[in-house]
Amino acid sequence: MKQPNVSGDTKSVVILEKDSRFLADIKEALKGDPELWIIGERVDLVGATTLLMEEITGAPDVIIAGLDLLKEAVASDAATLMGLKEKMPGTKLIVTSERYADEEIFRMIQEGIRGFFLKGTPPALVTKCIRVVHSGGMWMDNSFIARVFEELSSRDMKARGR
Repeated sequence: MKQPNVSGDTKSVVILEKDSRFLADIKEALKGDPELWIIGERVDLVGATTLLMEEITGAPDVIIAGLDLLKEAVASDAATLMGLKEKMPGTKLIVTSERYADEEIFRMIQEGIRGFFLKGTPPALVTKCIRVVHSGGMWMDNSFIARVFEELSSRDMKARGR
């Protein structure tokens, strides 16, 4: 994709999202933003891997990835996923999900990933999330989210025990 005529502050974004409706929402959110430039998008794991490993020269500033696609990547080829992390050490990862009550998200929070947003997030918040996470800030208070997950886990364990 051709880079728009903007200042040197433009951040490159890759979108990896299976949900075509949500992919369209993210693209719409970024379309009018002169500081965020979509350099690639894919809807499947094979395409995402090819895009990131072969087609893109250099590292994107931000990758927005659907949780479903990340789960597939971990299940099918964790070594390639770790290779991407090494190839793109400065790239920030933002994860999209249907809900926050997923054990995988809790693990990601513990590992230091700061950017998450739910599918259906308003466009202005999508772009704000990208800016905050890219600047090194925390989009959400991880200690608060950790407490929420702990509460959900204990509730689930109690429910299963009955």
